[in-house]
Amino acid sequence: MQDLTVRSESIQRIYSFYINDKLLVNRRYQRKLVWTIDEKAAFIDSILKEYPVPLFLLAEDTKEQGSIFEIIDGMQRLDAITSFIEGQFSVEGKYFDLDSMAESKLLLDNGGLIQKTPKLERNICSNIFASYVLPLSIYKKESEEQIDEIFRRINSNGKHLSRQEIRQAGSVSKFAELVRLISSEIRGDVSLENRLLLNDMKKISITNKDLEYGINVDNVFWVTNSIIRREKVRESKDEEIVADILAYVLLDEKPLSSSNALDDFYGFNSENKKSKELDEKIKIRGIDKIKSEFFTVYDIIKSVVNFSNQKLQQLMFKEKSSDQIPRYFQIVFLALYQLAVFQNKKVSSIARLAEVFQGIGNHISLGQGGGNWSAKERETNIEGVVGILNKCFIKNLEDPAMLKWSTELETILRQSTTEQTCFDFKIGFTSLSKREFVDKTFDKVVKTLTAMANKGKGSVGYVIIGVADKNIDAEELEKITGEKSIQCGNFKITGINHDMEFLNITDDKYYQYIIQKLDKQPISPKYKSSIGNLVRFMSYGNKKVIIFKINALDEPAFYDNKYYERKGANIAEIEMTRVVELTKRFL
Repeated sequence: MQDLTVRSESIQRIYSFYINDKLLVNRRYQRKLVWTIDEKAAFIDSILKEYPVPLFLLAEDTKEQGSIFEIIDGMQRLDAITSFIEGQFSVEGKYFDLDSMAESKLLLDNGGLIQKTPKLERNICSNIFASYVLPLSIYKKESEEQIDEIFRRINSNGKHLSRQEIRQAGSVSKFAELVRLISSEIRGDVSLENRLLLNDMKKISITNKDLEYGINVDNVFWVTNSIIRREKVRESKDEEIVADILAYVLLDEKPLSSSNALDDFYGFNSENKKSKELDEKIKIRGIDKIKSEFFTVYDIIKSVVNFSNQKLQQLMFKEKSSDQIPRYFQIVFLALYQLAVFQNKKVSSIARLAEVFQGIGNHISLGQGGGNWSAKERETNIEGVVGILNKCFIKNLEDPAMLKWSTELETILRQSTTEQTCFDFKIGFTSLSKREFVDKTFDKVVKTLTAMANKGKGSVGYVIIGVADKNIDAEELEKITGEKSIQCGNFKITGINHDMEFLNITDDKYYQYIIQKLDKQPISPKYKSSIGNLVRFMSYGNKKVIIFKINALDEPAFYDNKYYERKGANIAEIEMTRVVELTKRFL
């Protein structure tokens, strides 16, 4: 803690850091961007009135080229500043004058920003706002653990973080990581890596409908289905529900549900027995397997909701209710978990299950009031709901690990918004005019995968076949096949059904055909085997999709004795003079 400096930087200088990708957010401990427009505007108003603002705490990382600053405290305030400059909200009806600052003017001239009106007076923008000096405390970063501890200590006694956010920030356990991963996938604020640029964090931030970017909180599963209110998402109550469910299915002795119990799960006491037991269970079963099981159940609920065309709350209760239903949700979720995971059964008919779901909340008996929820009451209700739902399930003869659910694809598509160089999309491998397999398209897919791997050790890349990231591609296919695509965020799921139809082969034959093509590719045997083992053939609604995935191994990936890397959406050959530099990425 000795290497700590305090200095001042103007807002103009901080914005320069921002546009030059110097500000990082670590999602392991940082909360979601959840300030409302009113909160952002109030902070900007304080600056315009030249009031003092709290200290910003940054960790300087000089391991990479130049200095990069990881935001420990002040993320929401920095987001408010950059958002105001870029015209994402106004203060008292006026927008920042982009001509008043060199950096924003350059972006305006290049088409990177659009000036909104009416504009705030230029002298205020330039002489007061852009010149305003922010107090910075900069700590030389030594380890992730030290940064975690600093963040936890800063926020443990604060009023702005909820209890759950403090739990997540203060824990580096496998349980905390599992809760964070599952919760972010349900909300939609997913990313491939924990460390994100502040610029990219906005794209997956939880916002309200007044903001033009991010994920509208009203569209989040928990709020859409009236399980919890929107303000509860801001307090991370959704993560508490996920944590409660996971602890119940993992622990042998079923726990009660309470704030203190959650503290125990995260190791917030002297003994840490529950926390250690949970981590041991996760270590044995594996994070990926537990996640897969959780989303198996989650997707059953989503399928029922989509089929019934009702909110989950409306479906579960015959009488209209304005109450939140987090505990009722837990009972139903855990009952489905018992059937689908522990008993390895599958739904015989979604229509029948949706019918049985009608009014199922009226069969659940919960005690009144109080923060504690006994394990016995929860267990009794779960058994009762299992008895009601069991008639809608049959024995599952498939390997549960082979089930492919829609959430997996949705998560990958959301991740692509923040790490574009790690993702690519194709509507298929066949020519729409000649209706035959195009080998050059397949070659390019494999070459792209090797380029993604060459980002360095530990990197991951995806090429999704059957998804259009441009409307024009999907529309052209729709005209030819007469089949409508499925909208998923900014993407259209076209499927590769037309490939199989053009080639007149079945799903299995098509999969074998792809693997045979891969086997002939001019790449190393290690990467060929790795890609082949990770190819996934899955369904999204009535659309078939192929997911190619590459995990960077301990060496660069060549294609036809040449090395490539991703530059935006394109691939570029790495000159021989840079091969040594490439090799260093894998040390």
